[in-house]
Amino acid sequence: LLNLPPDRRGLIHESDVAALRGMRQRLDATFAKNLAAGANAAADNVRGNAPLFAATNVLDDDRSTYWATDDAVTAATLEIAFPGPRAIDTIMLQEFIELGQRIQRFGIDARVDGAWQKIAEGTSIGWKRLLRTKPVTATAVRIHIEESKACPTLSTVGLFAEPKP
Repeated sequence: LLNLPPDRRGLIHESDVAALRGMRQRLDATFAKNLAAGANAAADNVRGNAPLFAATNVLDDDRSTYWATDDAVTAATLEIAFPGPRAIDTIMLQEFIELGQRIQRFGIDARVDGAWQKIAEGTSIGWKRLLRTKPVTATAVRIHIEESKACPTLSTVGLFAEPKP
């Protein structure tokens, strides 16, 4: 998968090892701080208006809690508002996969300088979906679940920024 064949000594070449270590460091630095921490989450629909399924569950670092809509609702919007502007370029979404993969189409907007702009879209999420976007400095992020096989669920929303070299 990584196309790292052994050299004539039967070892991975030192330059390949160094490149892999550099990649690992970059990944660790990118995902070290979830920029959604300390944000507020709200949704246009919450299953039974129950705290058990509240929008804030996507920010609690607990994979066993999740936001869900009422059964008849298969399209919904979740908004995450920050206390101040945050630079982001990577979005992590996770469905509550114990109930199956449901989300079939979604879009993501960022509020930049007071105006919403589309920064990402996709056709499935599943256990974990990472989306790389152009860098934006936003005061909020809005996730539109546009189509779902059943009421959508999200257990985690993470927002990150790759460190500048």
